[in-house]
Amino acid sequence: MLKLSQLFVCALSVTLITSVGYTKGSASSTNDSGTRAASGSGDTTATAARMIVAVDGGDTAHGKTLYAVNCASCHGATGTEGGVGPSLKGEKGKKDLAAAVAWIKNPKPPMPKLYPSPLSDNDVRDVAAYVETL
Repeated sequence: MLKLSQLFVCALSVTLITSVGYTKGSASSTNDSGTRAASGSGDTTATAARMIVAVDGGDTAHGKTLYAVNCASCHGATGTEGGVGPSLKGEKGKKDLAAAVAWIKNPKPPMPKLYPSPLSDNDVRDVAAYVETL
């Protein structure tokens, strides 16, 4: 069963796709609010589904790349080793995506503050989405 927030995001995605003119075969782009829109060779429903991932859940592939550059030196290459920082395995059971984003934006020492530089809002969301998969 879909949560109200998921229904809202779906409706917002369809509205954005319709209002910005994303159609079958349209190119990938970024809209005025900085939200990444999916490129597509598929129907509007598939495009909407890809856009929901970008809007609601973050881009885990991009998050993995950012993690490797900014986080792996302390949490380990796969996030499960730990080291200077703790293992992030099972973090989804401890923090939901919003809590993970909040933690990355305003961590407690000894974790370094990586927001707003070198990580942007979208970067933080993408890293948090990736960490939620560990």
